[in-house]
Amino acid sequence: MIYIKEAVLHIFDLNSNEPIFSFAGLDLTEKFTFDYLHAMIEKVEDSDNMKTGVLSENNPLIQPFNALQDDFIDTTKTLTEKFFSITKLNPEIPPADLLFVFFTLDEVPCLGLFKLNYSDSITHYISYEEEMLTNQLIINRSILPSARQAIQEGMVLDLNKMEYHVIEKKHMIAELAEKIYYFTELFLEDKPEPSLKENISIIKKAVQKTSKAFNDEEFQVLADAKDALVHSMTEEHVLDNKVIAETLYGDNHEKKEKFFEEIKELGYVDKAPAQVAVAGPKYSKQKFRLDNGIEISIPIELYRDPEVVEFINNPDGTTSVMIKNIEKIKNLF
Repeated sequence: MIYIKEAVLHIFDLNSNEPIFSFAGLDLTEKFTFDYLHAMIEKVEDSDNMKTGVLSENNPLIQPFNALQDDFIDTTKTLTEKFFSITKLNPEIPPADLLFVFFTLDEVPCLGLFKLNYSDSITHYISYEEEMLTNQLIINRSILPSARQAIQEGMVLDLNKMEYHVIEKKHMIAELAEKIYYFTELFLEDKPEPSLKENISIIKKAVQKTSKAFNDEEFQVLADAKDALVHSMTEEHVLDNKVIAETLYGDNHEKKEKFFEEIKELGYVDKAPAQVAVAGPKYSKQKFRLDNGIEISIPIELYRDPEVVEFINNPDGTTSVMIKNIEKIKNLF
């Protein structure tokens, strides 16, 4: 259960290129504020882009993080200064406000830190010149994301264990002349484990490279890989590369060896926590696009049922797809 204790918003002023600090917290008696803070926490915790990490004892942020519970407002100012010192020197990082939330999750003290990127929106303003009132339009360039919108960067930190969950995006850093995950690499000064989405992408690439090396039909192997992934997430709640390799390649040790070699090179982390609910509905269906433009979407639980669908390899090298036992067809216009 989430219990929010304090929250504060620090602003990045576009005109001065400097932060404007708040000296008091947000009003938590306002329901829309309370709901918004909950939504931000869930955007990190429920994302398949979420990565995990643990800050080392000598990490420079350990001291301010430890001070949060005793001096929340002033400590968040210190953290904001460090964050904005990075972003203001790199114009390709979108300007934003920083939202800090101190809360407990099942009685564990936690910090939420969320970067709220600005967007443009048109609103009205009232002009009164030369004794004439007129209504005009103006662009507001500091609109914050709504509770329903996605955020690019945010973190939830367990203040007891210094374990964190983070979502982030690469941006160009002028000094390095390359795009990096600045939130973790420059601000947290740490490197998290790959996200569920990244781990799945690594498995997909490894399967593709393995199928290419052995001239296997890629669409079939990828479909089997997706089936194995969903099974691993549903039954084991982890991504287990050995289970996936066994499902795909059985007793073919050459293919297994090639697969393990590829995922190691790509940075895969084995037995990483994974929940199919977090992975989302896109993993619940097998989707195929045929070269004639036809697209097929098959529920993953029906994909292996020969009484429902069958892929037939023809003598001329083409493939036929047979959909069977259809009682009713509905147009989804």
